[in-house]
Amino acid sequence: MEIADLSALFGNALDNAIEAVCRIPEPEQRMIDLSVSRHKGFVRIRVVNRYAGTVRLRNGLPVTTKEDTRNHGYGVKSIAATAEKYGGSVTVEAKDGRFELRVLIPMQEKQ
Repeated sequence: MEIADLSALFGNALDNAIEAVCRIPEPEQRMIDLSVSRHKGFVRIRVVNRYAGTVRLRNGLPVTTKEDTRNHGYGVKSIAATAEKYGGSVTVEAKDGRFELRVLIPMQEKQ
């Protein structure tokens, strides 16, 4: 993967998770878990965080909570575009105050 793509993927994922947990009033309830693993020829990236309120999904991706929808709401779309660029995919699940972003990208063979 290109460094810029890798930075954008992790930067967007962690920025979104940090922003979400900062909205939780009780600091002891704030949690972010990041894992990266290799499984059967794929790289699996998983970011799980707590959130307060509700998360709306459209076409499988979260809808921005910011009023300025014209200039916001591109983070997970960018992650999905990056994954697709390398033949991968993104899935999102939000339930019971727990948000999970899963990125699956096929490993490139060494040249």
